[in-house]
Amino acid sequence: MSAAALLAGADDAVALIDARDDRAITYAALRAEVAAAGAALAAAAGPGGLAFVFAGNDVASIVDVLAALHAGVPVALFDRRLADDLAQALVAAYRPEVIRGRALAAPGGGAPAHPDLALLLSTSGSTGSHKLVRLSGGAVVANATAIAAALGIGPGEVAPTSLPIHYSYGWSVVASHLAAGATVLVTDDGLVGDGFWAACRRHRVTSLAGVPYSYQMLARLDLDKLAPPSLTTLTQAGGALAPALIERFHRVAVARGGRLFVMYGQTEACARIAVLPPAELPARVGSVGRAVPGSALRVEVDGRAAAPDEVGDVVFTGPSVMMGYATARADLARGDELGGVLATGDRGRVDADGFLWLAGRAARFAKLFGVRVNLDELEALAAAALPAGAAVAAVPAGERIRLCVEGAVDAAALRAHLAARTGLHGSGFVVEAIAALPRLPSGKPDYRTLEAP
Repeated sequence: MSAAALLAGADDAVALIDARDDRAITYAALRAEVAAAGAALAAAAGPGGLAFVFAGNDVASIVDVLAALHAGVPVALFDRRLADDLAQALVAAYRPEVIRGRALAAPGGGAPAHPDLALLLSTSGSTGSHKLVRLSGGAVVANATAIAAALGIGPGEVAPTSLPIHYSYGWSVVASHLAAGATVLVTDDGLVGDGFWAACRRHRVTSLAGVPYSYQMLARLDLDKLAPPSLTTLTQAGGALAPALIERFHRVAVARGGRLFVMYGQTEACARIAVLPPAELPARVGSVGRAVPGSALRVEVDGRAAAPDEVGDVVFTGPSVMMGYATARADLARGDELGGVLATGDRGRVDADGFLWLAGRAARFAKLFGVRVNLDELEALAAAALPAGAAVAAVPAGERIRLCVEGAVDAAALRAHLAARTGLHGSGFVVEAIAALPRLPSGKPDYRTLEAP
């Protein structure tokens, strides 16, 4: 049912274009391929079985995910480049019956998954965390259709896979366009590669999705020279974009006769949950907008509704909210534990007109190149590369993450280790050796002191 709702285009409309050979796949052909692959997957997984897809930005990975949704087989989506030991640890924790995209043995034998469970996404990028978000098929469809409505996506739109599809925002781009009968240009070339822009020009892309790091890179390129005139819609999520860049790319989009959408998202609600209408720019630069159709955002202070512009805890309600978290196979048997209400872990305020303005995180996460990274898990990865007992603390540092290590440290080696383990570029990690970490009376690192300028 989920896959059918995500493949809503006319039979002869183009659903996917493979940038490697310019092969166009119609909705009719994609539906047939997904149905056949889904039948094979269901037979391999068995009742209550689980599939892992280690995905790249390729047609095969998209078909694998859609096939699982079509067959009613819960599918966990991971980065194909995940380090072998981290991938093996996930396999051991979740015991999938089927694995696609990596040559790994599937042990199977776990408890049957809940019948509503459809999609499992990582909560913290590429650190190999066992903590996954449990999403129902209804949540996947609800968010895809809400985003299509909020952004005005329809047949004739063409969007490239400018973000990894294992990332919730990247998958949301694919799902929302397919749900609207639009076209996805499937490419694994990066934004700075000639191949990416050549494919965009050949196939007349109409929109481009990016995280803050994407727009930092685009600011160094001549977009008018690289991009076709058909590119008129820009979308941004995955963390706060600098106001100057919002204003700049708003002007770029308007000059092209188009629009810039600034958005806010949570993997726990199947990706994007708020959209700032382009008409509100530049007047409301810094706001992430209002909730997507069919959902709501509010701010609470000590359990009560906040007054306009009073800062408190951001709460999202809607049909795309996750069923709950999982850390092992047994958790997949659980049903919906949140009832459509998500405490986002963010703090913010809602103004008198109903627009949300974020004021920071209430938990230990940071965004690096648009990927949400659990800082506690990053510390554990760093500690594994340091002498036994070495203390390390990770804190946000603007667009990067700062790692403070007690005693001597080979900064270059630690950056390389973290890049290899997370799949994120080493330039995002700032490594410092300090004599001693500031600590609280409990003995835990004093992160606020470390975060201070």
